[in-house]
Amino acid sequence: MKMYMMTTMNDERWNRLAETFCRSTAMRPGDKVLLSITELEALPLLFAIYKKALELGAAHVVYRIVLDDLERHFLLNANDMQLTFFPEWELDQMKKIDVYIGIRARTNGLVFKGVPLERISKNRSVIDPIIDERVDNTRWCITRVPTDHDAAMAGMSTQDYTDFFFNATLQDYGSIKRFNSRLKALMERTDEVRITSPDGTDLTFSIKGIGVASCHGERNIPDGEVYTAPIKESVNGIINYNIPSIYEGKDWSNVSFMIERGKIVRASCDQGEGEIQKILDADEGSRYFGEFAIGTNPGITVPIKNSLFDEKILGSFHLTPGSAHKETDNGNNSLTHWDLVKVIRPEFGGGIIYFDNIPIMIDGKFVHPDLSGL
Repeated sequence: MKMYMMTTMNDERWNRLAETFCRSTAMRPGDKVLLSITELEALPLLFAIYKKALELGAAHVVYRIVLDDLERHFLLNANDMQLTFFPEWELDQMKKIDVYIGIRARTNGLVFKGVPLERISKNRSVIDPIIDERVDNTRWCITRVPTDHDAAMAGMSTQDYTDFFFNATLQDYGSIKRFNSRLKALMERTDEVRITSPDGTDLTFSIKGIGVASCHGERNIPDGEVYTAPIKESVNGIINYNIPSIYEGKDWSNVSFMIERGKIVRASCDQGEGEIQKILDADEGSRYFGEFAIGTNPGITVPIKNSLFDEKILGSFHLTPGSAHKETDNGNNSLTHWDLVKVIRPEFGGGIIYFDNIPIMIDGKFVHPDLSGL
């Protein structure tokens, strides 16, 4: 509760952020709204959105609180019947919801460390229909609010991290949308992508004929990326990611892949080859890629071990092992979706992204004539 006490309910920035969420989900009179929060540190934003939803005339606003420590206890101790039980009433509720807003607060990013991945995957596969209903049939948006833990993970004071959070989330999404539309149009005309950097990264793939989507404040807050997917078997080469990642309850760093005909054939990381193989062997699709995206949020310039923010870093891209998004489906299906990020600004080692042999980004700066002005 320390962060909750320090960042008071009276901070006007919570109200501004609540307006962003209500605008992003097009909240209107008569809507049935579900606010789902993780940990009590999310309360300031919950209060702000709840009050704004009532002002806008929502017919019903329900909220629920999830505690990570209880989730961990469940995953470690549930028997097979409990682990695979499907709560039909949650699906029924989601079918009646118009707007879903998820507010996460991390009090320990490694809270699920030590939980066997197979237990996490078994339970997640059971609740996938509820998540699919939410994604496909509600107007949804999510964020992750600042906590003391996140500040420490980012190497910042709590106050500095809180200011960073609001700078990242309270962006001019109209401006980002206008820039993204130009990047999207260029990606739609592109066949081959090549990425190189001095650390040995050199890979190529095709995005021809795959859909392209712009993210500009309508689903995730903060937002700012344009994504597509590589043709499944077109990826070849080596990629060395340089941004740490928290995934499936573990801290990963210096992840490196060798890829042949779209498939990861060799992988390494600081945590050991055996550990990363567990992720890649989750299912057949885990060794193929389902997303390629370029970050476009000018308020995010440093990594903070939080993929919701890191994947939008200006001067970065992410190439994601696992499932593709429905809007940019390349045929790869998987329970895995691991947004691994590489920043190519000079202080991170530099690099070049080419579209059809023409540089569009050099050392983190957009250089293509169609992409000036971010």
